[in-house]
Amino acid sequence: MNYACRDDYGALAKDTSAWAGVHYFSSREAEEKGPLTWPEGNGWITRRLLERVGENVRTNQMVQRIAETKRGVSVFAGDTEFQSEFVIFAAPTFLAPYLIEGFPRLNDFVYSPWLTANLTLERLPDSRGAEPTWDTVILDSPTLGYVDATHQSLRTHIDRTVWTFYWALAEGTPAQNRQLLLEKDWNYWKEAILHDLERVHSDIRQCVSRIDVMRMGHAMIRPAVGSVFSEERRHLTRREPRADSRVLFANSDLSAISIFEEAQYHGVLAAQIALKRIDGRR
Repeated sequence: MNYACRDDYGALAKDTSAWAGVHYFSSREAEEKGPLTWPEGNGWITRRLLERVGENVRTNQMVQRIAETKRGVSVFAGDTEFQSEFVIFAAPTFLAPYLIEGFPRLNDFVYSPWLTANLTLERLPDSRGAEPTWDTVILDSPTLGYVDATHQSLRTHIDRTVWTFYWALAEGTPAQNRQLLLEKDWNYWKEAILHDLERVHSDIRQCVSRIDVMRMGHAMIRPAVGSVFSEERRHLTRREPRADSRVLFANSDLSAISIFEEAQYHGVLAAQIALKRIDGRR
């Protein structure tokens, strides 16, 4: 149970909403038929969307402020002001108080800090226990193990590969662990990762030629106890927000679960609300 909650939510079982804890297991088929995916992952979906709306996309423009006006919403990015009838805020919701004028502080949106690392291996290491698979988990480890980034390759033999290592910092409070991520340098995390792997791959240090570490302070929403059905979350996800509100929200964290399908659902819902209200006035 602890591994499942750390893997999906970045939290220990005792810190996880009971509803979310049950969801982890009840949402899965009794017999797993295997994943359906594209070689480039969700990048395939991104490219198909850009084929349709790419001419309206503006990249490399950081938004500093969002303000509702009598006419609509103003979005300030650099020295440019964009005016619109509605804004769909698809960024992580914890950013809203920093960007949207007059937006209150959030209490029920807690985010789990994570560490990931890509290890480039010049050869496969020796293994104690089971042979490495696509997803390898080490018993009683504080980490989540690693996946083989070349697992979809059709080659019959692979020497050089990349392992992606996952570590959800679930022990202690998220704020404390974010501070730990900030304070500790690359060498600290490199040693921690290799020390964990050495328990099952004794010669891992002789195999690794490069380690790229990524620190993520707000990697995923944490379904903390009592947060999934809180009034604060219901207020942001209700199908008909207050009539004078022109900012709609659409991030997976609105469901308290970091799942792609939840983000897609909230995005479609926000678009439908905006279109309905625009059509009602025209």
